[in-house]
Amino acid sequence: MSYIDFKSILNKKPIIIKFLALLSIARWYNVLLILLSLYFVQIFIFDTSKRFLLTLQSLNIHLYVFSILVIIMGGYLINAFYDFEKDMINQPNKTYFGVLVSKKTCLNVYILLNICGLISSILIGKEILIFNLFLILSLWLYSHKLRKKALLSEISASLLMISFFIGLSVLNWRIDFTLVLFITYIFTIDLTREIVKKMTSIKGDLVVGEKSIPILIGIKKSKYIIFFLMLSSQLAILFLLPKVINQLFSYYFILAFVIILYCIFLLYNAKTSKQYEFINNVYKGLIGLAIFSIILF
Repeated sequence: MSYIDFKSILNKKPIIIKFLALLSIARWYNVLLILLSLYFVQIFIFDTSKRFLLTLQSLNIHLYVFSILVIIMGGYLINAFYDFEKDMINQPNKTYFGVLVSKKTCLNVYILLNICGLISSILIGKEILIFNLFLILSLWLYSHKLRKKALLSEISASLLMISFFIGLSVLNWRIDFTLVLFITYIFTIDLTREIVKKMTSIKGDLVVGEKSIPILIGIKKSKYIIFFLMLSSQLAILFLLPKVINQLFSYYFILAFVIILYCIFLLYNAKTSKQYEFINNVYKGLIGLAIFSIILF
């Protein structure tokens, strides 16, 4: 592999470009989606009085959302820190932005973001502080160790995906059964997407020595696991529908049920990386649509 003179690139680029590159590495678009999902769940699920303005006047809600956002951005930065070589192989065009920011800068911003997240957590209370400390440790552990372990990598990534909603339950001191079913659905959807995504990155995983499920058990057996997860998502939908059948929220799950059936058909016939990437993108869309559909609850 030919070497890139990172230092000369960094010295030539203006600060604004480096800042935009940092935002790209921190996946600002995913962070924005998380921000919306946290506010939507708080307003449309936890706020049973439906007094939205009163909810938005709660300082603790804003502090919690801020703490989660900066911690998650830090998580993306530390993941990119450890994942650079693999991304250069699997996603060379997307990784180009990454060469504009030094590893030292990534690490320094990662530490700063986590400090900001912990300060916000202290202002809320010890329960959220403990929760966010655990989240920071989990994100680091995932990036440094777990992402190299087959199945553990995918499961831990999906658990981290739903952990923000669990944090809201801690903040509100309340467990909503519909939310539990919704989180279960999101978990199965995201876990499916994580394994499908591994089908598209086999080459890069082999080069850096990561043992993903497709590498360990092969494409055919991996498909069986994905089929099982897709059917589990359908089962979660069937449990959820009676809870929301009289709400507009139900239309999302009817649509999702049909889309997942279509993806089962696509997966059965999939043979190329592009076909797996298409399924991965469809599932990304399902997750995004699920977040926005919360306003129909």
